[in-house]
Amino acid sequence: MSYCPNKIYHALMTSGEVFADKKAAYLLLDSMTKPQLSCAFKRTEGHSATEKRELMFSDKRYIEHLQAVADARNEYLLAEVRYRSMQALADAKRTEASNRRAEAKYVSMQPA
Repeated sequence: MSYCPNKIYHALMTSGEVFADKKAAYLLLDSMTKPQLSCAFKRTEGHSATEKRELMFSDKRYIEHLQAVADARNEYLLAEVRYRSMQALADAKRTEASNRRAEAKYVSMQPA
């Protein structure tokens, strides 16, 4: 990535939007965990309360939900790493360009 502010801005916006989308998806799924557990409890009809508590944690839909939450969290964290890395790269490129300008100014000030 060369120092081109428009390209850097576009790359940061794109990775930031992906990061925000993945985070929102994870948070939505995570917020549905207790309702999913409640539904699992209701699906275990005809058992005592103690048996229901034991069976609800082994409910197929609840386990699938937990797997979806874990997958979404993994995608969210990877998107965050990509976004933060892109920010660090943009900062490094900006510093590199600034150093080149300062060096060029310094070289031009030297007597021939």
